[in-house]
Amino acid sequence: MTEQTKSPIKKEDSPIIEPTKKSSKKDGVYIIVIVLLLAGIGYLSYAIGELKKKNTTHESSISALLQEKEDLNTILKNSGVIAESDDEALRNNLVSMLDQYDNIEIENQEMQDSINSQRTRITSLIEEVDGLKNKSKRDWGKIYKLKKETETLRGIMKGYIHTIDSLNTLNGNLQKTIIIKDDKINAVSTERDLVKDELNKTKNIVALGSVLQTGGITSTAIIVRNSGKQVETSRARRTDMIKSCFTIIENKIAEAGNKDIIMTVTDPKGKVLKNSSSFNFTIDGVSKSGSVKRQINYQNENVDLCIYFEVEGEIEEGTYTTQIFAEGTKIGTTTFALK
Repeated sequence: MTEQTKSPIKKEDSPIIEPTKKSSKKDGVYIIVIVLLLAGIGYLSYAIGELKKKNTTHESSISALLQEKEDLNTILKNSGVIAESDDEALRNNLVSMLDQYDNIEIENQEMQDSINSQRTRITSLIEEVDGLKNKSKRDWGKIYKLKKETETLRGIMKGYIHTIDSLNTLNGNLQKTIIIKDDKINAVSTERDLVKDELNKTKNIVALGSVLQTGGITSTAIIVRNSGKQVETSRARRTDMIKSCFTIIENKIAEAGNKDIIMTVTDPKGKVLKNSSSFNFTIDGVSKSGSVKRQINYQNENVDLCIYFEVEGEIEEGTYTTQIFAEGTKIGTTTFALK
């Protein structure tokens, strides 16, 4: 009876131990898988962040290039180099050239292939011109470029016609044809260099034209009543503030955005008035004292504003000068007298 009782106990204990070992192994595998998944998620998050940074940089570069193109486009239109009717005249010119090429008959296969290539290019230019006409805003820079390319193609076409006439009449004056083509290439190269010079001049005009300008600048001394009311005064000893009002004039090619407008107030002895908020700034590499500064958000339109300088202590009688600066350039000045 004793042996029979012990034997069943051993059989029942054995299956309880084996599932425990298997469960521990599975838990270890699960932990490893979870750690690997977390590491993968972390790496993907880092990679996505880096891609977003690069995308932001690329978008900023594209925005700057588009703005520069828009500025050059405006200057080109306003300079008189391009006219309102040039896009229609451009299309008519291209269609006329295409008709002339269709009427050319030649047996020279090499030249015929070249003429066919010119036909294809002219057809492509006509499609570009039609595409520009469908846009709500004229791209004058593109129209100017197409106009110049059309002139070049017409010059090449004249060379073909001349060459064909020479072949028909002289049948072999090949050397003369080569010289003519060389002249054409030189002419195109010269014209290209002239266009580059024009673009460089345009860039200089854009740089000068982007400087802000002011209009209607006035400066007065102010008394501040106990009620807070401001009253103009001509008395030096009663002056609490210097007030300058002016308009920053609309400038479509200037860069829009936040801009610091600086005012200096100079006394009759040529000394810049200062208070606890005064500062230094640089003009053409020279450090100057600024009396007061105000930041505006300029969006290429007229901006009317007033700047106030709080006088600390008494000031003397005489003629005072106020000067307005923006982006390292003096954009306005005026004087007023106190007695």
